[in-house]
Amino acid sequence: MSETAPVSVTVDVHARALLQSFQVSHLTTETVDVVRLRLTEPGGAVSGEGEISADAGYGQDGQAIAREARGLAAALAADPRIGDPAHLEGRLEKAAAEVSACALTLVEMAFLDRAARCAGVPVWRLVGLPDPGVVRLMTTVPIGAEPPAAGPMKIKLGGPGDRALLRRLTRVTGPVILDVNLGWDRAGWLAVRDLVAEVAPAVLEDPVSDPSLLAEVRAALPRTRVVLDEGIGSQADVEYAARAAQGANVKVMKLGGLFPARRALEFLGRHGATRMLGCFLEPPTAIAYAAQLNGLADWTDLDGHFWLSPDHPPVPEFRLDDSAPGVPRIAA
Repeated sequence: MSETAPVSVTVDVHARALLQSFQVSHLTTETVDVVRLRLTEPGGAVSGEGEISADAGYGQDGQAIAREARGLAAALAADPRIGDPAHLEGRLEKAAAEVSACALTLVEMAFLDRAARCAGVPVWRLVGLPDPGVVRLMTTVPIGAEPPAAGPMKIKLGGPGDRALLRRLTRVTGPVILDVNLGWDRAGWLAVRDLVAEVAPAVLEDPVSDPSLLAEVRAALPRTRVVLDEGIGSQADVEYAARAAQGANVKVMKLGGLFPARRALEFLGRHGATRMLGCFLEPPTAIAYAAQLNGLADWTDLDGHFWLSPDHPPVPEFRLDDSAPGVPRIAA
Protein backbone atom coordinates (compact mmCIF):
# COMPACT_ATOMS: atom_id res chain seq x y z
CA MET A 1 0.00 0.00 0.00
CA SER A 2 1.60 3.28 -1.10
CA GLU A 3 1.38 6.13 1.37
CA THR A 4 1.07 8.66 -1.45
CA ALA A 5 -1.36 6.72 -3.65
CA PRO A 6 -4.68 8.45 -4.24
CA VAL A 7 -7.60 6.80 -2.54
CA SER A 8 -11.32 6.82 -3.22
CA VAL A 9 -13.85 7.76 -0.57
CA THR A 10 -17.22 6.10 0.01
CA VAL A 11 -19.70 6.95 2.75
CA ASP A 12 -22.93 5.14 3.56
CA VAL A 13 -25.69 5.76 6.08
CA HIS A 14 -28.20 3.29 7.46
CA ALA A 15 -30.70 3.45 10.28
CA ARG A 16 -30.23 1.06 13.19
CA ALA A 17 -32.89 0.40 15.78
CA LEU A 18 -31.73 0.16 19.38
CA LEU A 19 -32.08 -3.18 21.12
CA GLN A 20 -34.17 -1.27 23.70
CA SER A 21 -35.18 2.37 24.03
CA PHE A 22 -32.91 4.71 25.94
CA GLN A 23 -34.46 7.54 28.00
CA VAL A 24 -32.79 10.51 29.64
CA SER A 25 -34.32 13.69 31.08
CA HIS A 26 -35.02 15.42 27.78
CA LEU A 27 -35.35 12.71 25.13
CA THR A 28 -35.94 9.05 24.34
CA THR A 29 -33.89 7.39 21.60
CA GLU A 30 -35.24 4.45 19.60
CA THR A 31 -33.08 4.61 16.44
CA VAL A 32 -29.77 6.10 15.35
CA ASP A 33 -28.12 6.47 11.96
CA VAL A 34 -24.83 4.62 11.55
CA VAL A 35 -22.44 6.46 9.21
CA ARG A 36 -19.51 4.53 7.74
CA LEU A 37 -16.60 5.93 5.72
CA ARG A 38 -14.16 3.78 3.73
CA LEU A 39 -10.89 4.67 2.03
CA THR A 40 -10.09 2.38 -0.89
CA GLU A 41 -6.77 2.09 -2.72
CA PRO A 42 -6.60 2.08 -6.54
CA GLY A 43 -6.23 -1.70 -6.50
CA GLY A 44 -9.52 -2.09 -4.61
CA ALA A 45 -8.23 -2.79 -1.10
CA VAL A 46 -9.91 -0.97 1.78
CA SER A 47 -7.09 0.86 3.58
CA GLY A 48 -8.95 2.84 6.21
CA GLU A 49 -12.39 2.83 7.84
CA GLY A 50 -14.38 4.96 10.23
CA GLU A 51 -17.82 4.41 11.75
CA ILE A 52 -19.91 6.62 14.01
CA SER A 53 -23.57 7.11 14.91
CA ALA A 54 -25.91 10.09 14.60
CA ASP A 55 -28.77 10.67 17.04
CA ALA A 56 -31.39 13.12 15.78
CA GLY A 57 -32.36 13.87 19.39
CA TYR A 58 -28.97 15.57 19.77
CA GLY A 59 -29.31 17.41 16.47
CA GLN A 60 -27.08 14.96 14.61
CA ASP A 61 -28.16 14.42 10.99
CA GLY A 62 -26.64 11.27 9.48
CA GLN A 63 -27.03 12.38 5.87
CA ALA A 64 -25.56 15.82 6.55
CA ILE A 65 -22.62 14.27 8.41
CA ALA A 66 -22.04 11.93 5.47
CA ARG A 67 -21.93 14.82 2.99
CA GLU A 68 -19.49 16.78 5.14
CA ALA A 69 -17.27 13.78 5.74
CA ARG A 70 -17.23 12.80 2.07
CA GLY A 71 -16.11 16.26 0.98
CA LEU A 72 -13.44 16.62 3.66
CA ALA A 73 -12.09 13.09 3.14
CA ALA A 74 -11.82 13.63 -0.62
CA ALA A 75 -9.82 16.81 -0.05
CA LEU A 76 -7.51 15.11 2.45
CA ALA A 77 -7.00 12.08 0.21
CA ALA A 78 -5.29 14.30 -2.36
CA ASP A 79 -2.70 15.46 0.21
CA PRO A 80 0.50 13.37 -0.10
CA ARG A 81 1.45 14.14 3.53
CA ILE A 82 -1.85 13.03 5.06
CA GLY A 83 -0.32 9.80 6.41
CA ASP A 84 1.64 11.87 8.96
CA PRO A 85 -0.54 12.08 12.10
CA ALA A 86 0.75 15.56 13.01
CA HIS A 87 -0.05 16.86 9.53
CA LEU A 88 -3.48 15.22 9.63
CA GLU A 89 -4.16 16.88 12.99
CA GLY A 90 -3.28 20.27 11.56
CA ARG A 91 -5.53 19.81 8.53
CA LEU A 92 -8.43 18.75 10.73
CA GLU A 93 -7.95 21.73 13.06
CA LYS A 94 -8.23 24.06 10.06
CA ALA A 95 -11.37 22.26 8.86
CA ALA A 96 -13.07 22.50 12.26
CA ALA A 97 -14.42 25.97 11.55
CA GLU A 98 -16.59 24.63 8.72
CA VAL A 99 -17.13 20.92 9.44
CA SER A 100 -19.18 19.40 12.27
CA ALA A 101 -17.49 17.55 15.12
CA CYS A 102 -19.18 14.29 14.09
CA ALA A 103 -17.85 14.51 10.52
CA LEU A 104 -14.38 15.44 11.78
CA THR A 105 -14.37 12.39 14.04
CA LEU A 106 -15.42 10.08 11.21
CA VAL A 107 -12.75 11.41 8.84
CA GLU A 108 -10.03 11.39 11.51
CA MET A 109 -10.86 7.79 12.38
CA ALA A 110 -10.59 6.58 8.79
CA PHE A 111 -7.30 8.37 8.07
CA LEU A 112 -5.68 7.36 11.36
CA ASP A 113 -6.81 3.80 10.67
CA ARG A 114 -5.08 4.00 7.28
CA ALA A 115 -1.91 5.54 8.72
CA ALA A 116 -1.71 2.96 11.51
CA ARG A 117 -2.21 0.10 9.05
CA CYS A 118 0.68 1.51 6.99
CA ALA A 119 2.84 1.69 10.11
CA GLY A 120 1.78 -1.78 11.30
CA VAL A 121 0.66 -0.56 14.74
CA PRO A 122 -2.62 0.22 16.54
CA VAL A 123 -3.80 3.81 16.36
CA TRP A 124 -3.13 4.48 20.05
CA ARG A 125 0.52 3.56 19.62
CA LEU A 126 0.85 5.56 16.39
CA VAL A 127 -0.25 8.78 18.14
CA GLY A 128 1.62 8.09 21.39
CA LEU A 129 -1.25 7.39 23.77
CA PRO A 130 -0.67 5.32 26.94
CA ASP A 131 -1.68 1.68 26.77
CA PRO A 132 -5.49 1.63 27.23
CA GLY A 133 -5.33 -1.44 29.45
CA VAL A 134 -8.57 -2.75 30.96
CA VAL A 135 -11.56 -0.52 30.21
CA ARG A 136 -13.64 -0.66 33.39
CA LEU A 137 -17.24 0.43 32.94
CA MET A 138 -20.21 1.43 35.03
CA THR A 139 -23.74 0.12 34.50
CA THR A 140 -25.82 2.86 32.86
CA VAL A 141 -29.42 2.91 34.09
CA PRO A 142 -31.80 4.99 31.91
CA ILE A 143 -34.84 6.72 33.37
CA GLY A 144 -37.51 4.15 34.10
CA ALA A 145 -35.09 1.24 34.56
CA GLU A 146 -34.29 -0.41 37.89
CA PRO A 147 -30.74 0.05 39.21
CA PRO A 148 -28.62 -2.92 40.26
CA ALA A 149 -27.96 -3.63 43.92
CA ALA A 150 -24.31 -2.60 43.71
CA GLY A 151 -22.08 -0.32 41.66
CA PRO A 152 -20.28 0.99 39.85
CA MET A 153 -23.38 2.44 38.20
CA LYS A 154 -24.44 5.58 36.38
CA ILE A 155 -28.05 6.51 37.10
CA LYS A 156 -29.99 8.82 34.80
CA LEU A 157 -32.18 11.29 36.68
CA GLY A 158 -34.29 14.30 35.77
CA GLY A 159 -37.72 12.67 35.75
CA PRO A 160 -40.78 12.56 38.02
CA GLY A 161 -39.54 9.49 39.89
CA ASP A 162 -36.25 11.03 41.08
CA ARG A 163 -37.06 11.17 44.81
CA ALA A 164 -38.26 7.56 44.96
CA LEU A 165 -35.22 6.37 43.05
CA LEU A 166 -32.81 8.33 45.24
CA ARG A 167 -34.34 6.75 48.33
CA ARG A 168 -33.57 3.32 46.88
CA LEU A 169 -30.04 4.40 46.03
CA THR A 170 -29.30 5.19 49.67
CA ARG A 171 -29.29 1.40 50.22
CA VAL A 172 -26.97 0.36 47.39
CA THR A 173 -23.23 -0.05 47.59
CA GLY A 174 -21.34 2.23 45.24
CA PRO A 175 -19.65 3.83 43.61
CA VAL A 176 -22.66 5.67 42.20
CA ILE A 177 -22.65 8.38 39.53
CA LEU A 178 -25.79 10.45 39.05
CA ASP A 179 -26.38 11.98 35.61
CA VAL A 180 -29.21 14.53 35.45
CA ASN A 181 -28.67 15.74 31.86
CA LEU A 182 -29.51 19.31 32.99
CA GLY A 183 -32.88 18.04 34.20
CA TRP A 184 -33.22 20.05 37.43
CA ASP A 185 -34.18 23.70 37.68
CA ARG A 186 -33.79 25.38 41.07
CA ALA A 187 -37.02 23.92 42.43
CA GLY A 188 -36.10 20.46 41.20
CA TRP A 189 -32.66 20.68 42.80
CA LEU A 190 -34.04 21.85 46.13
CA ALA A 191 -36.58 19.01 46.10
CA VAL A 192 -33.83 16.36 45.94
CA ARG A 193 -30.85 18.09 47.56
CA ASP A 194 -31.00 16.26 50.89
CA LEU A 195 -31.47 12.87 49.25
CA VAL A 196 -28.56 13.46 46.87
CA ALA A 197 -26.40 14.38 49.83
CA GLU A 198 -27.45 11.16 51.56
CA VAL A 199 -26.56 9.08 48.51
CA ALA A 200 -23.23 10.98 48.32
CA PRO A 201 -22.49 10.02 44.70
CA ALA A 202 -18.88 9.91 43.62
CA VAL A 203 -19.81 12.11 40.65
CA LEU A 204 -22.85 14.28 39.87
CA GLU A 205 -23.08 15.04 36.17
CA ASP A 206 -24.93 18.02 34.67
CA PRO A 207 -27.19 18.51 37.71
CA VAL A 208 -28.85 21.82 36.88
CA SER A 209 -30.09 23.71 33.84
CA ASP A 210 -28.99 27.06 35.33
CA PRO A 211 -25.18 27.26 35.59
CA SER A 212 -25.43 29.93 38.29
CA LEU A 213 -26.56 27.13 40.64
CA LEU A 214 -23.36 25.11 40.26
CA ALA A 215 -21.59 26.77 43.18
CA GLU A 216 -24.57 26.03 45.44
CA VAL A 217 -24.65 22.40 44.30
CA ARG A 218 -20.94 21.97 44.93
CA ALA A 219 -21.19 23.50 48.40
CA ALA A 220 -24.03 21.14 49.33
CA LEU A 221 -22.07 18.03 48.25
CA PRO A 222 -18.53 18.19 49.66
CA ARG A 223 -17.91 14.48 48.99
CA THR A 224 -19.05 14.63 45.35
CA ARG A 225 -17.30 15.80 42.19
CA VAL A 226 -19.59 17.84 39.93
CA VAL A 227 -18.84 17.52 36.21
CA LEU A 228 -20.36 18.98 33.04
CA ASP A 229 -21.27 17.16 29.83
CA GLU A 230 -24.09 18.53 27.68
CA GLY A 231 -22.35 21.82 26.88
CA ILE A 232 -18.88 20.36 26.32
CA GLY A 233 -18.12 20.82 22.62
CA SER A 234 -14.78 22.65 22.57
CA GLN A 235 -11.56 23.15 24.50
CA ALA A 236 -12.98 26.42 25.85
CA ASP A 237 -15.98 24.50 27.22
CA VAL A 238 -13.63 22.04 28.92
CA GLU A 239 -11.71 24.89 30.54
CA TYR A 240 -14.98 26.43 31.73
CA ALA A 241 -16.05 23.10 33.24
CA ALA A 242 -12.80 22.90 35.20
CA ARG A 243 -13.52 26.35 36.67
CA ALA A 244 -17.28 26.33 37.19
CA ALA A 245 -17.56 22.66 38.14
CA GLN A 246 -14.87 20.10 38.95
CA GLY A 247 -14.41 18.31 35.67
CA ALA A 248 -15.95 17.28 32.36
CA ASN A 249 -17.32 14.32 30.45
CA VAL A 250 -15.23 14.24 27.28
CA LYS A 251 -16.86 12.64 24.25
CA VAL A 252 -14.76 12.08 21.15
CA MET A 253 -17.69 12.75 18.80
CA LYS A 254 -18.52 16.06 20.51
CA LEU A 255 -14.95 17.36 20.56
CA GLY A 256 -14.28 16.34 16.95
CA GLY A 257 -11.94 13.40 17.25
CA LEU A 258 -9.22 11.65 19.19
CA PHE A 259 -6.80 14.58 18.95
CA PRO A 260 -9.01 17.27 20.58
CA ALA A 261 -10.40 14.77 23.10
CA ARG A 262 -6.85 13.93 24.12
CA ARG A 263 -6.04 17.63 24.59
CA ALA A 264 -9.16 18.03 26.72
CA LEU A 265 -8.34 15.09 29.00
CA GLU A 266 -4.73 16.20 29.37
CA PHE A 267 -5.87 19.71 30.33
CA LEU A 268 -8.24 18.36 32.97
CA GLY A 269 -5.50 16.15 34.34
CA ARG A 270 -3.05 19.05 34.64
CA HIS A 271 -5.62 21.07 36.57
CA GLY A 272 -6.66 18.33 38.99
CA ALA A 273 -10.15 18.11 37.50
CA THR A 274 -12.19 14.92 37.10
CA ARG A 275 -11.75 13.28 33.70
CA MET A 276 -14.67 11.25 32.45
CA LEU A 277 -14.49 9.59 29.04
CA GLY A 278 -18.00 9.24 27.63
CA CYS A 279 -19.93 8.39 24.49
CA PHE A 280 -23.26 8.52 22.73
CA LEU A 281 -25.14 5.39 21.63
CA GLU A 282 -22.39 4.34 19.23
CA PRO A 283 -21.36 1.25 17.24
CA PRO A 284 -18.53 -0.93 18.60
CA THR A 285 -15.93 0.53 16.20
CA ALA A 286 -16.52 4.04 17.52
CA ILE A 287 -16.47 2.83 21.13
CA ALA A 288 -13.16 1.02 20.57
CA TYR A 289 -11.74 4.14 18.93
CA ALA A 290 -12.65 6.28 21.95
CA ALA A 291 -11.46 3.60 24.40
CA GLN A 292 -7.89 4.18 23.25
CA LEU A 293 -8.03 7.24 25.56
CA ASN A 294 -8.82 5.08 28.59
CA GLY A 295 -5.35 5.61 30.07
CA LEU A 296 -6.08 9.34 30.44
CA ALA A 297 -9.46 9.03 32.21
CA ASP A 298 -10.56 8.72 35.83
CA TRP A 299 -13.96 7.29 34.83
CA THR A 300 -14.81 5.49 31.60
CA ASP A 301 -18.42 5.53 30.43
CA LEU A 302 -18.10 3.68 27.12
CA ASP A 303 -21.07 1.34 27.02
CA GLY A 304 -23.07 2.94 24.19
CA HIS A 305 -22.56 -0.08 21.94
CA PHE A 306 -24.56 -2.30 24.32
CA TRP A 307 -27.76 -0.68 23.01
CA LEU A 308 -26.80 -1.18 19.34
CA SER A 309 -24.97 -4.47 18.97
CA PRO A 310 -26.34 -7.89 19.95
CA ASP A 311 -22.79 -9.20 19.57
CA HIS A 312 -21.70 -7.12 22.56
CA PRO A 313 -23.89 -7.83 25.59
CA PRO A 314 -23.27 -5.69 28.70
CA VAL A 315 -20.06 -6.48 30.56
CA PRO A 316 -18.37 -4.74 33.51
CA GLU A 317 -15.11 -4.32 31.59
CA PHE A 318 -13.40 -5.05 28.30
CA ARG A 319 -10.03 -4.95 26.61
CA LEU A 320 -9.08 -3.80 23.15
CA ASP A 321 -7.77 -6.34 20.66
CA ASP A 322 -4.95 -4.56 18.86
CA SER A 323 -3.36 -7.66 17.37
CA ALA A 324 -4.06 -6.19 13.92
CA PRO A 325 -2.85 -2.68 13.01
CA GLY A 326 -5.28 0.22 12.74
CA VAL A 327 -8.26 0.97 14.94
CA PRO A 328 -8.47 -1.80 17.58
CA ARG A 329 -11.54 -3.91 18.11
CA ILE A 330 -13.31 -4.70 21.35
CA ALA A 331 -12.04 -8.11 22.43
CA ALA A 332 -14.79 -10.75 22.50
